[in-house]
Amino acid sequence: MPSFIELQELYKDNLTKLIDSISKETIDPIAGGLKERKTEDYLKEYSGDRSRRAKSVGMRENKTVDTYSEDATTMEVTKSGTKTVLVSKISLPFPKKIVRTRNHFLFGGKMVVSGGESGDALNEFKNVWSRDLKMQNVLKALARTCMVETKAAVIFYPSPAIIEGKPGLKLRCQLLNRSKGDFFPHFDDFGDMDAFIYRYTGTNDGKDVAKARIYTDQTIITYMKDGSSWLEDPISKPVPNLFTKIPVVYVEQDEPEWEQVTSMIDNFEMRISRLADTNDYFAEPLLKLFGKVTRAPGKDEVGKMLEFEMTEGSDGKPLHGDAEYATWDHTPESIKLDLETSWDGIFSMTSTPDLSFNNVKGLNNVSGVALRLMFLDAFIAREEKMEIFDPALRRCVSVVAAGIGGYTNVAMANALSLDDIDVTFTDILPEDVRELIDTISIATGAKSFLSQESAISISPLTKDSDEELTRIKGEESSSLNEPVII
Repeated sequence: MPSFIELQELYKDNLTKLIDSISKETIDPIAGGLKERKTEDYLKEYSGDRSRRAKSVGMRENKTVDTYSEDATTMEVTKSGTKTVLVSKISLPFPKKIVRTRNHFLFGGKMVVSGGESGDALNEFKNVWSRDLKMQNVLKALARTCMVETKAAVIFYPSPAIIEGKPGLKLRCQLLNRSKGDFFPHFDDFGDMDAFIYRYTGTNDGKDVAKARIYTDQTIITYMKDGSSWLEDPISKPVPNLFTKIPVVYVEQDEPEWEQVTSMIDNFEMRISRLADTNDYFAEPLLKLFGKVTRAPGKDEVGKMLEFEMTEGSDGKPLHGDAEYATWDHTPESIKLDLETSWDGIFSMTSTPDLSFNNVKGLNNVSGVALRLMFLDAFIAREEKMEIFDPALRRCVSVVAAGIGGYTNVAMANALSLDDIDVTFTDILPEDVRELIDTISIATGAKSFLSQESAISISPLTKDSDEELTRIKGEESSSLNEPVII
């Protein structure tokens, strides 16, 4: 693939071809057909629409049934027309459940920012990362968008701000998704991103116009469409890129997170929709009458009874009618097995823990090791997803560090080293602290391994560890000075 510099030289007199040449998806045709992003379809399905496949429940057709009328005089029943009966189309939020769980296994734990050496530079990075940019929320939004739309990006930029009463700059970021426009990375022959284009709808003289902003490691240039051609935006002049790297973090995957279990989702939703129709049909009791009824009770009558006409058979024995309710005694076991198999398959095949109340209410005194074994599949899936999001996380750190040195705190430019900064996330499972303490106690021969100050600092009941420690020491000192009564 030609580099962006080569494309610039090739299309230096034709901006339209330059922009079109880098506005291409990274997913190419594959053998046996065309594999392409269908972002709009993914978003609809994520929101509950079920019409992407022929067997999806949203494709169920409503029924047309005949209607009949009875002549009041002749009691003759004749067909009077037709009517449409709406069938059930029940969709469950499986895609949201899968994406939400996977997302929180990735970035839902406690975010820990650490460095090789603590100092002003590291503290500045922590403040920008956590306070100004709120990167944990940004990373969760980035992952969620990618899992649904199959691609997402975050753009970092400096924004004017008043800092301690003086004008200055703060780093900000913007998540790119389908609702914001479209965006495409451009990679050179070595797989490195050498340009990024963001196409969106902007305004010019109060009118909506198509715009395109191209990011390189040197400049950021905005173009606008005039008719069928492109030209530089007269409002947004080209600006030098003081990040000295493309200030964009881009992630992608081949398909939405639930794609591998769509057939199971379709089967489950279709089955329960049909079951709902059947239940509606059999919910009200249906009385079957055999023979001629001479008297039927009213709906408000107390002590209801049915009277049937009595006749005599050829053998001289009396004959009379009868009545019974038509009921559906139970759901066939095959339907139950089908539902259970699809439900379990949806969760297990996507490595999504089923944490419904009925599944967890029976857990008692499960050890920490056993609990983690139960979630082993989810942790494996998490590590697999980190093949995508770990490089993205590292690039976020790199771009933020470059932004601090290029815009918000130039004095820190040489003090911030990417190798000295590490951002990690703990897992979301609760810790069995008692089991951990028992294990450490055995390993140390029952010797003390935690100071009182450290214990106070990590206690969830402590609001101010320094103040709490001072109070404890004061209480201990008072108890030592109390007179002893003999």
